[in-house]
Amino acid sequence: MKTESSTDYQYWRFWLFAVLGFIGALWLLSGMLMPFVLALAIAYLLNPLVSRMCTFGVPRWLGALIVLLLFITIITTATILLAPIVQTQVVELANSLPGYIETLQKELWPRIKDVLEHIPTVDATKLQDTFSQYTNDIVKFVGKVLGQVVTGSMALLDILALLVLTPVVAFYLMRDWPKILGTVDGYLPVRHAPAIRHELQNIDTMIAGFIRGQAMVSLVLAIFYSITLSLAGLKYGMVIGLISGFLSFIPIVGTLTGIIASLIMAFVQFDQASQIGVIALIFLIAQILDGYFLTPKLVGDRVGLHPVWIIFAVLAGGKLLGLVGVILAVPFAGTIAILIRLMLRQYRRSRYFSPIPPSGV
Repeated sequence: MKTESSTDYQYWRFWLFAVLGFIGALWLLSGMLMPFVLALAIAYLLNPLVSRMCTFGVPRWLGALIVLLLFITIITTATILLAPIVQTQVVELANSLPGYIETLQKELWPRIKDVLEHIPTVDATKLQDTFSQYTNDIVKFVGKVLGQVVTGSMALLDILALLVLTPVVAFYLMRDWPKILGTVDGYLPVRHAPAIRHELQNIDTMIAGFIRGQAMVSLVLAIFYSITLSLAGLKYGMVIGLISGFLSFIPIVGTLTGIIASLIMAFVQFDQASQIGVIALIFLIAQILDGYFLTPKLVGDRVGLHPVWIIFAVLAGGKLLGLVGVILAVPFAGTIAILIRLMLRQYRRSRYFSPIPPSGV
């Protein structure tokens, strides 16, 4: 006869193996999952619009088709308008980067060397050699990456899969979203189903709040950076602005990337300190706009994901699963954060946190 403790042990062992099996399948199939993961992300982002259309009597299949076509039209239009400009700037930047780095070393290093000479424990000559070596390696790496982006390093089959499979899969996911959720709900363990539904709702609220809100923040910052940096006369301002804005999806990373790249480019390009100050002022205004308006209004306080946790999740996801891991990183981070909080609540209620004193004490 099985005891309750042995039943619980088998229950948790089953779910542990199920989770490990799911993670293992993701790792093994990561090379072919890109269209499906991207379609899932698109469906998740656009599903509220489809549900809203259904409340007005629009059939779900028609609502999914309209929303998807509108999304594709916006993305295609933006690509047609921006792609030629971005491609030209990326090619020029890749070709000019070694010269800019050399100019930066000649003009900036003497000033740094003057400061380092007053520090007895620092060997300025050795540090310069090390800096030059790593700089050359970085230049070669960045040039190689930019060249691959421009020339299209992805195989033709992968591109066709993204362009054809992704919208088709996204359409079916949006059309059948309620059925999919109903099917998943039907397989929840009966004894724990209410608690699991409650936690899944918390996870959905967190992920939706962060992804949809932060995506809007990144889009607004990308537009702001690219326009203002270009108007300020910064060379390759549009490319730097777009990259900084979209990297703002990861807290801190986008801002640091943008301000370092922009100030380096401004230092090489401009002669007057006031022009460099304008570039710094653009990022200061962006941070004020983000901190006091965009993030509070679009993301809010309900997300509860620490920036360090998001950065770690994105880097770990990229290391383990590549681009698929980067896309899945934030949902996984949000899910794990919710589960950790749940386990901590259970721990605080358990006898391990507050043992029951013996009777008579």
